Amino acid sequence: MRYFLFYSFLFGFNIWIQAQSITGFIRDHSNGEPLSYANVFLQGTSIGAATNQDGYYVIPKISVGKYELVVSMIGYEMETRSINLLEGMTVREDVRLNPTAISGEEILVTAERQKFREQIEPSRIQLNMRDIEKLPSFVEPDVFRILRLLPGVQTMNDFSSALYVRGSTPDQNLIMMDGITVYNPFHLGGIFSTFNTDAIKEADFHAGGFPARYGGRMGSILNIINREGNTEKFSGRANISMISSKGMMEGPLPGKLKGSWMLAGRRTYFDVFTKLATTMAKRESERRGYGDDYPRNFFPYHFYDIEAKINLDINENHRLIFSSFLGDDIYDFIYASFDTYGKNSYTSISNNEFNFDWRWGNKTNSLTWRWLVSPQMVLKTFFASSYFRFWIDMDDHDWGESDDHWGTTKWDNSWMFDAFDIVNDKSIETELVYTPNEKHTITTGFQAKDIDFTLGLIFGSKWLLEDDEIESRQDTALWMDEPSRELGLYIQDKWHISPVLSAQLGFRLSSASAHNQLYSDPRIGIKYLLDDDTSIKFNWGRYHQFMTIANPQDENLRFVDIWMPIPKENSIPFSDHTILGVEHLTPKNILLRLEAYYKSFNHLITLKQGNLFSESDDGVLQFTPFNDFYETDAYAYGLEGLIQKKSGNLTGWIGYTYAVTRWKTELHDWYPPKFDRPHTLNVVGDWQWTEKTHVGLTISFATGNPFTEVKGRIQNWEEGYSSNWWRNNTLLVGEKNGDRFPDYFRIDVNFTKRKPLKHGGFKESYFQIINVTNHLNALMYIYNPDYDEETGESLGMKRAGVPMFPFFPTFGWRIHF
Repeated sequence: MRYFLFYSFLFGFNIWIQAQSITGFIRDHSNGEPLSYANVFLQGTSIGAATNQDGYYVIPKISVGKYELVVSMIGYEMETRSINLLEGMTVREDVRLNPTAISGEEILVTAERQKFREQIEPSRIQLNMRDIEKLPSFVEPDVFRILRLLPGVQTMNDFSSALYVRGSTPDQNLIMMDGITVYNPFHLGGIFSTFNTDAIKEADFHAGGFPARYGGRMGSILNIINREGNTEKFSGRANISMISSKGMMEGPLPGKLKGSWMLAGRRTYFDVFTKLATTMAKRESERRGYGDDYPRNFFPYHFYDIEAKINLDINENHRLIFSSFLGDDIYDFIYASFDTYGKNSYTSISNNEFNFDWRWGNKTNSLTWRWLVSPQMVLKTFFASSYFRFWIDMDDHDWGESDDHWGTTKWDNSWMFDAFDIVNDKSIETELVYTPNEKHTITTGFQAKDIDFTLGLIFGSKWLLEDDEIESRQDTALWMDEPSRELGLYIQDKWHISPVLSAQLGFRLSSASAHNQLYSDPRIGIKYLLDDDTSIKFNWGRYHQFMTIANPQDENLRFVDIWMPIPKENSIPFSDHTILGVEHLTPKNILLRLEAYYKSFNHLITLKQGNLFSESDDGVLQFTPFNDFYETDAYAYGLEGLIQKKSGNLTGWIGYTYAVTRWKTELHDWYPPKFDRPHTLNVVGDWQWTEKTHVGLTISFATGNPFTEVKGRIQNWEEGYSSNWWRNNTLLVGEKNGDRFPDYFRIDVNFTKRKPLKHGGFKESYFQIINVTNHLNALMYIYNPDYDEETGESLGMKRAGVPMFPFFPTFGWRIHF
C-alpha cells in the first residue's frame, strides 16, 4: 500500500508540474527496431537527450517557441523536424532513421559521443549482433566467447564459456534474456551459450558497479535483448555450420493489429552424424558375424533452442510484450546385448539393456506491459517465469536363464538411479522511470520472486527370488525441497548536478524468506567531465546474493550448475565494489578507458570436496553427495585498460587486465583460486577489406591458471567396512594452487564474404580457423608413477598435459532475406 501511495504521489506531482516537452520513439526505418542512445537535440541550443533501451526520449520543460529537432546516430542519415511548441503543449515526435553507408568519422555528433556524456555507470559495454558475428568464434558466433575478450572477464578454459568477472564466480553473474533470469545459459557443458545470435539485438554487460535495479547477484550483469521483429515486412535469416543449423523469421502482426513478431530456432546434429556412423558399424559387425552387442548411438547428444517475441501496440501509450524461450540438452544412450549359448547339455540365454538418459535445459516466459503514463513518466510491469531442470535417469536390466544337469536357473535383476535439480522461478516486477526535468531521472521499482529449489537422488532395485517372485526396493534420498521468496525495493536518481558533474545515487532493500532480515545496498556513482571528451568516474556499492551453486570449487569442466538457496545456518554473502576510472573519447570516436577496482567478498560458502559416502555417529554408512560448506572470505583487485574503436573500416579493441584474486577457507589460508590469472591481453579486430569482404582477428594471451602439483604417492592397506583389507593410494600434493600451467596463447581468424541476393537481402559465407599456430594450451595434467626400467627404483611422478582446442578450421553460410 505504501508503494502504491508513492506511485500515486509521483503521478499527481508529475501532472502538477507538467510543462512544454518533446517526446517520442526513434526507430530504424528499415525494420522498426528501436535505436538506443540515438542523439536527439534542439539545433542551436544545448538542450537534448539520448534514447533509452526502448528507443524512447524525453526533452522536458522547454520554453515556448519554434525549434529544429535533430536526430542523429552513427550509421544512419541525420533527420531534422520542425517543431512549434505552444504554452503547456507536449509534442509526440516519433522518428525513423534511414541506414546509410556514410562512415562514422564524418558525423560529428554521434550516439557514441552522446553515450559517453550520459552514461555514469562504469565498466559497461554494449555489443550488437554485428559486433558478435564478424569476429572469430568456435564453429558459430557466441556472445559469451566475445565477452571473455573484454577486460576483467576470464574463462577457465576453451571448453567452458562460464564467465569469471573481476574475481567473481559464474553463479555470481546475473544472466538475463529480455529481463528474465536464465539459470543455465550454456549448451554442451559451456562450449556454446543458449543465446542464438540470430535473435539478439544487443548484449548489455556490466562488469561491476551496476545500478540499484539489479539485485540478488554480486558479480556482474548480462542482459541479452532480443530483436522486437520487423514492423515493415516479413524477413529472416538462416545459418548453416558444421555442427548446427539455425534460423530466424520476423514480420509485422497480421490484419489491423499494430506490432511485430520474431521466431528463432537452432538445432545441432551431433546425434544424426554419430547415429549414421553407428548404423554403418553395426552392419559391418553383423556381416562379419561378431554378434549383436551394440549401442544405439555412439554419441546420442543434441541440443536445441527456440525463441519467440511478440509486440502488440494497443495504442501509442500502451504496449504488451511477450517473450519466450525453450532450450534443452539431451543425451540418451542405450546399450543392449542378447546372447544365446548352447553346447552339449548346457544352454544359456543372457540379455542386458542399459539406458542413460541425461537432460537439462531452460524454459522461460514473460509478459511486459509498458505504459507511457505521461511524456515524462514510463511505467513497466513485468511478469515472468523461469524453469531450469537437470535430470539424470540411469537404468540397467539383466535377465536370462540357463539349463544344465543340475536344473534351470533364472535371473531377472535391475537397478535404477535418478539425480535431479529443479529451479522454478516466478517473478513480478514493476519499474517507474520519471524525468521531471533535464537534471533528474528517477527510477524506482519493486521486485518479488518465488523460487522453488528441488534437489534429490532416487535409488531403486529389484531381483528375482527362488519362488519366481519379483522383490523390489526403492530408497529415496531427497536432499532438499525448499521454497524461497526474495523481495526487493529500489530507488535511484540520475542527477546532472552541473554541466560537468553528474551523480547516480541508488538504494536497494532486499530480503530472503530463509533469513529473517532486511539487507540494504547503497550505491553511489559520480562522473566528472574534465572537458567534453574526458571524464573521471567513481563508483561504490554493496551487493547481496541469496543463492549459490553446489559445484566443486576445483572442477575443470562444468556441465551444469547445481543451484540452491543459501542455507539458513549460513550468513548471506555480500560484496563491496569500489571502482575508479578515467575515460577519453577521441574526435574519431576511439574510446580510451582505464579502471582500477577492489572487491571484497564476505560470508561466501564453498563445497567441501570429499567422499560420496561417510560414516555416521552410530557407525552406519550413509550416502552424502553434498557435504558441508566451508566458510570462505575473498578479495579481488586489478587494473584494466581498454582501447575501443567502433566506427570506420577498422574496428575492434585492445584490452589488458592485471588482476589478483585470493580466497581463504577454514582449510587453506589465502590462496589463488583456479581461475586466477594475473595478466591477460586481448586484441580484437575487424577489417572491412573490401566492400564485400571482412577479416576478423583475435589474439589472446594470459597467465596460466593455478593448480595443485602432485608430488608423489603413498600406498598403504586399510580395513574396510566388511572386515576386508584393501590397498589405498594417497597422493602427496604441494601447496594449494601453488603452481601454474604454462601461459595461454591463441590466435583465431575469420574471413567473411557477402553477396547480394537477386530479390533483396544478401548471403554470406565464412571460413575461420581456431588456434592458428596450434599452440598447446594445457587443460589439466594426468599423473602416473615413474620407475627406473632397470632397477625398478621409483622416480616419483610423471605427468602429461591434456590440451585445449587444437588447430581447428570451420566454415558456414548465412542468408538474410
